[in-house]
Amino acid sequence: MKEIAEGYAMNFLLPKNLAVPATAENITKLKREFDRKTKAKEIAIDANQAIADKLRGRKIELQGKANESGKLYGAIGEMEIKAELARSGFDVKNAKILLKEHIKEAGEYPATVDFGSGINSSIIILARV
Repeated sequence: MKEIAEGYAMNFLLPKNLAVPATAENITKLKREFDRKTKAKEIAIDANQAIADKLRGRKIELQGKANESGKLYGAIGEMEIKAELARSGFDVKNAKILLKEHIKEAGEYPATVDFGSGINSSIIILARV
């Protein structure tokens, strides 16, 4: 809540729906909305924590085409890793996959799945040809 000049409210904020008058009804409505959003955020954090706990230490195997020397034709990136995790039953569409280096050759690569809010999980990517 903020006290502002009446002209600013009447001529700018209220016509553009950028503010509402601080009536008892509006205050109650905003408090309910804030509580609802807070609860939804807590539920999402708990769900992400459960997924992170299940993922911790898991090895994900991805196949790629490579040339004779073992270099992959296309690097394995975040999209491919998320797709494989989704196929395995993990909902990571809102997470970020953090790689220390690009996956351009066959081998084992550490990665971190970052769900935000300080929730992380370490996984191993096994790149195969």
